[in-house]
Amino acid sequence: MEIKIISFDIDGTLVDSDYNDLIWHKAIPEMVAEKNGLNFEEAAAKVKKEYDRVGEDDYRWYDIKYWISFFQLAIGYQELLQKYEQNIIIFSDVVPTLEQLCRKYQIISITSMPWEFMNIKLKRIKKYFQENFSTLSEYKELKNKDAFFQISRKLRVNPEQILHIGDHEKQDFFAAREAGWKALLIDRFYTGLQEKYPDSVINTLTELPDRL
Repeated sequence: MEIKIISFDIDGTLVDSDYNDLIWHKAIPEMVAEKNGLNFEEAAAKVKKEYDRVGEDDYRWYDIKYWISFFQLAIGYQELLQKYEQNIIIFSDVVPTLEQLCRKYQIISITSMPWEFMNIKLKRIKKYFQENFSTLSEYKELKNKDAFFQISRKLRVNPEQILHIGDHEKQDFFAAREAGWKALLIDRFYTGLQEKYPDSVINTLTELPDRL
């Protein structure tokens, strides 16, 4: 069945994830340190302990507003994210590939991150996307089979007519396929996914048009 829609994950696929580390592991610990009279190492350990307590499978782990409230930080989420906006890096192959693909396909993005992170990361390339979905903000869950299924129903298209590209083995590859979508993994940093799924991995988005 012919592909009509191409879906992209954001972190690790379109945008370098270093911005996340800057927010979660530098900015927040620094503010916790200042608020509680701790040195940075003590604050970082305190923050990490709380992150680990919630865990990556809980949607609150990704929710910047939750953590600002939890640590009682005197800053709004927009101010915090904008403070480090200049550190957002869009991979060099993204714009040329989107320019080529948008002539023939509908382009969307799907992420587990909340709207707050999605909007600022897509700011410079938002013109290429017809729809953007945050499973965390819309469904209070990470990307999974049900989220992909709900999105395809919302788009009113057969799941087999959507191709999703992402870098997360469970949330992007298996979840999308379980919902009936086509899916490819992108392994920009050569972590070994090519050996596990030789027919389903690309290392750069410039490979994508040939795959279609």
